[in-house]
Amino acid sequence: MADIDSDSSSDSVNEVRALLNVAGIEPTTADLASLGRIFPGLRRKIDAMYEIDTGDEVSAAVFRAEADS
Repeated sequence: MADIDSDSSSDSVNEVRALLNVAGIEPTTADLASLGRIFPGLRRKIDAMYEIDTGDEVSAAVFRAEADS
């Protein structure tokens, strides 16, 4: 079981590193390790937010402005 945790931890660290590299941020090894530990929980919360039905599937109303003459 410890192997599974370390694998998921290294995957999380790699994902965090990739996301921060896109933004041009290079954290220290210690910061990267702590961010990697909290990343899975944060990702689960974000995934849960996207699962909430917000009714966005309904097409938006379109309002057209008339050009001033």
